[in-house]
Amino acid sequence: MVSAVSVADLRSTTTGAGAHVAPAPGAVVASLPGTVDVAVVGGGCSGLATAVRLAAAPGSPRVLVLEGRSDPDPRSWCSWDDGSDPLPEARSASWSRWEVRTDRGTSVGSDPEHPYVLVRAADRRAAAERRLASSGAVSVVDGAAVSQVTAAGHGVEVHSALGTVRADRVLDARGPRCPEHVPAGRVLLHQRFVGHWIRADRPVFDTTTVTLMDFTGRPAPGRNPGGAVRFVYVLPLTATTALVESTLFTPDADDPFDHDAHVSEHVARRWGLRPDEWRTVDTERGCIPMTDVPVRPDARWSAAAAVVGTTRPSSGYGFARSNRHSAVVAHHLAAGTPVPPFGDAWRTRFLDAVFLRFLRDRPEQAPEAFRRLFALPGPLVVRFLSERSTATDDLRIVLALQKRPFLGALVRTVADAVGRATRVTRGTAAERGVR
Repeated sequence: MVSAVSVADLRSTTTGAGAHVAPAPGAVVASLPGTVDVAVVGGGCSGLATAVRLAAAPGSPRVLVLEGRSDPDPRSWCSWDDGSDPLPEARSASWSRWEVRTDRGTSVGSDPEHPYVLVRAADRRAAAERRLASSGAVSVVDGAAVSQVTAAGHGVEVHSALGTVRADRVLDARGPRCPEHVPAGRVLLHQRFVGHWIRADRPVFDTTTVTLMDFTGRPAPGRNPGGAVRFVYVLPLTATTALVESTLFTPDADDPFDHDAHVSEHVARRWGLRPDEWRTVDTERGCIPMTDVPVRPDARWSAAAAVVGTTRPSSGYGFARSNRHSAVVAHHLAAGTPVPPFGDAWRTRFLDAVFLRFLRDRPEQAPEAFRRLFALPGPLVVRFLSERSTATDDLRIVLALQKRPFLGALVRTVADAVGRATRVTRGTAAERGVR
């Protein structure tokens, strides 16, 4: 059984040279008003970012953030810092160097101007509370799971576990859910992960470098899921404390892969730690949809605006994208105008669709693809992963990857698009015939 642990407890050891760790969070206090200008459902990444921006909006709109959890949020988010975070003081740790490890070699990258950033939910919540306390117009309430949002006159009613709140506008910021299936011609992979915050009895972690993906070693018999990309992700906070996370990109939502065993095997093989030399002090787990299907808001909540589609389909990264979009969302909520959906440029959507088909159809070649990608100059890779790349950047990346499998994925992407268009045309013609 895993015991709960505070963020302060995780930091009780000396900080390493590469991981710059933020101070521990303070106390959290919130109240529940009856009527507000904006109700935000979800106190995670998007919800808090939007609330902080609304607090600084003209007119200081009254904002209520309804968080369904009663216990502290165990999640964490990572991204390359692009300056978009409205709560930069909530940064839990950062690194300017990263690596991808495979059996064929290791790629190392660096971009000091855009470090890789870790933000733990507890740190972000505490920073948001400190920032919002000075505004007096925003409150955050825990244990307020929302069951329904209904239209009521010129506003809406938000029905939560703590009662009903009337609001002029409602934002659904709960984040994406893994769909069960996708239409023909589309791709769906489930990015399933289990992360163990572990503490070792002796210093073994290199705090100068984040391991984005470690594909080295072969899984034990019966522990390698068919058709899945599997790797370990490591965030070293101190020489004795790190997040070691087992991750799968798998087409099977119910894949029985043993993530805990994957972490234990990796800890023993990479750092030579015996089972009695380390322990798990906290865990986090989740599932991120990786799909080329446009994400839709909850149809049951038609009265609410929604933050959807900010997670990048080909990687699962969404923290910086969500921060950037929160500025747009807050502006429209404060102005009372429709909130536009998040959208990528067509080139990004197309490249993501090709890459998803490659991961689905050629998972055994994924380690080499990521090794080649991260062997490119760090700033180039970061521009690509943060949607700031030029057409020339994209071409350099495409030319660095394996030609034959990616050409096959490109052909399948185009064929799938043609097939979808044909089905739509036939459906439209049939509907006209019926009429």
